[in-house]
Amino acid sequence: MSVTLRDCLKLPSLSLGKVIAGHKGLSSIVTTVSVLEFEDGMEEDIMTPNELLVSALFCLKDDVDAQCQFLRKCKHNGDVGLVLFYADMILGNIDAKLLETADLLNFPIILLPGKDMGLKYSDVIGDVMEAIFYDRKVNHYFVSSTIERLSQTPEAVRTPSLALQIASDYAKASFFLCDRQYHLIASSFWPASNYLNFEIVKEAFSDDPFTDHTVVKNQEDGVFFRTPFVEKDDSTLVLYAASKNEILYSGIMSEVVEIIQLFTALWHYNLNVSTKEAVIPALFDGKQHLVRHICQLTHLKAELYNEAMIAEVRDFTPEKEIQSFLAEVRLVFAKSSIPLIADLHGTHVILLYQNEMAVKNKLLEEDLKEILNERSFIPFYTYYHTETLFEELGKFLREYSKVKNTARGIYPHKKCFTAEDMRYALRILDLHNSVSAEKEYYCNLLRPVLDDKDIDLMLTLSAYLLDAASELKKASEILFVHRNTVLYRLNKIKSLLGFDLAKMPMAYDIYVAVSLYRINAQNA
Repeated sequence: MSVTLRDCLKLPSLSLGKVIAGHKGLSSIVTTVSVLEFEDGMEEDIMTPNELLVSALFCLKDDVDAQCQFLRKCKHNGDVGLVLFYADMILGNIDAKLLETADLLNFPIILLPGKDMGLKYSDVIGDVMEAIFYDRKVNHYFVSSTIERLSQTPEAVRTPSLALQIASDYAKASFFLCDRQYHLIASSFWPASNYLNFEIVKEAFSDDPFTDHTVVKNQEDGVFFRTPFVEKDDSTLVLYAASKNEILYSGIMSEVVEIIQLFTALWHYNLNVSTKEAVIPALFDGKQHLVRHICQLTHLKAELYNEAMIAEVRDFTPEKEIQSFLAEVRLVFAKSSIPLIADLHGTHVILLYQNEMAVKNKLLEEDLKEILNERSFIPFYTYYHTETLFEELGKFLREYSKVKNTARGIYPHKKCFTAEDMRYALRILDLHNSVSAEKEYYCNLLRPVLDDKDIDLMLTLSAYLLDAASELKKASEILFVHRNTVLYRLNKIKSLLGFDLAKMPMAYDIYVAVSLYRINAQNA
């Protein structure tokens, strides 16, 4: 087992506390505790997976918006909860906006007795860390707990680099994963700021890394480890490590290798850099040096690709069905002599190709849509277009992973999404996650309709604007009612709101309000 936030609440120091928000996040695993009391030192690109924060929010005590932004940064960076000290003495009272933000983020806030100055940060830190150390001592579950921790992380940040970072925190060592040509695929350092040149580690081993198992070299800078292993596609990789303590040993090296192998199998991560498909995870992880290596190795020309299609795949879809789909897509592009990179990555299939050639070939465009639409295991797909695709694909994938559920929530009847649809969904998601006057304005805009006893009004308004694109006939088909019934309800809505649904700018405001209503209902 692993220590979760729910387990921490049973500890002596935290048993005095009360969870006041973010209850849905109590199953998150905790692996470390940190005090954070400074105002602006958090960088959004530094991941701190499974860290429990201790703070009194002293530097933010007079700024509720800054407190809410603090929680968003913590969640983005991988922190799992906040233990709030001395609230009565520092904050005076806890603003409802902060609690609402924590609930939206599923980020637990554990409130300790607000006037008890006898309870110290060190009490909580000592209790939690002792529980973590004891659990680690009696339960040998490093591999399974790491996979569980990775499964709890957002898809957009779940990479081999994060897996190695977790391993570094555990073994207090730096790790380097490379291919047969010593090109780095992923790395992590311990401590995080202790950069170590991979060349120093690599050159400590003069013999062929592919002829033996784990090898250890004692150096002036510490102890270096090397373990070659074979991936599921028969490609050979090498894991290197460097440590200045006695925690790391050959058994941990084997466990980290197992984690990498499980990671690639569970989340369909292609680490075979001798194939052009490996460019997809490299782009996703922002490893431009690896992208260049793959392009050179596979004679891939980045300038040929300017369109990406991301297709979501339902959970538990047999891989043979997905591979059959990929084979059919590759055949369609091959018949049209259009370069294509296509592979399964995580929970989605990704296609990279040249938009202009595909558009000119109407038959290919029609065949591709037919293949996508007839696959029930693909609930929706999205197109992105840019002339610098290899530079921006990682950003697209992160944006897609963040907003895909929101986009589906707004447009449940749509299967094909554009980049514009996703950007709009991102705006609605940000609005939903905010605690602002703007959000309050949109929520109140529909109040006359929501307060009416006719429960079909909001259903009709949502279907008409979002599902039917303001087409009366289509709305009646979606709702399974006569068009006159739809027209009657729309006229009643117009009367309740006091303005025409078709006239700008209020038409846009109502569109946003209805979108937000759907997302609020989805997350209720």
